[in-house]
Amino acid sequence: MALLRPARESDVQRLTEVARRSWLSAFAQTAPFSMIQQWVRNDREPEWHVRYWSDMLVSEVDGTVVGLVFTSQDEINGLWVAPSHQRQGHGTTLLRAGEDKIRASGFARTWLTCSTFNPNAIEFYRAQGYTEANRIGEILPCGTREESIVFERFFAAGAAR
Repeated sequence: MALLRPARESDVQRLTEVARRSWLSAFAQTAPFSMIQQWVRNDREPEWHVRYWSDMLVSEVDGTVVGLVFTSQDEINGLWVAPSHQRQGHGTTLLRAGEDKIRASGFARTWLTCSTFNPNAIEFYRAQGYTEANRIGEILPCGTREESIVFERFFAAGAAR
């Protein structure tokens, strides 16, 4: 059974590992190799998790962090689940917890971006009630053109979920 809890500073190394493994699992078969090389070279995960761990919620199984969600105002800014624990409900639980935090802050909607190189996440967010609001394209420093979908979900008035 999974436990949902606030992240702790002692989780930073595991948060970084979960995010790295999840990202590689999501993009390894779909993104151009130049994009993956750039991501590996940049290695921003350790710095990012050291900076933002206190705003994250984690899903823990048998004492091990298996997923995380990070919100920033009305945005779901990061949602990662370890590949070995995907399709077991952790992503849905984390997403709903992030939405609850956003809703409790007074927002009527939430949004997130998702790379078109991540078709499994696109399918997941659509299944969770998110709709496409916009698309943003950019040329990455490695020369790859990446397109991201901006998804949004409006909260029902007075609904807890």
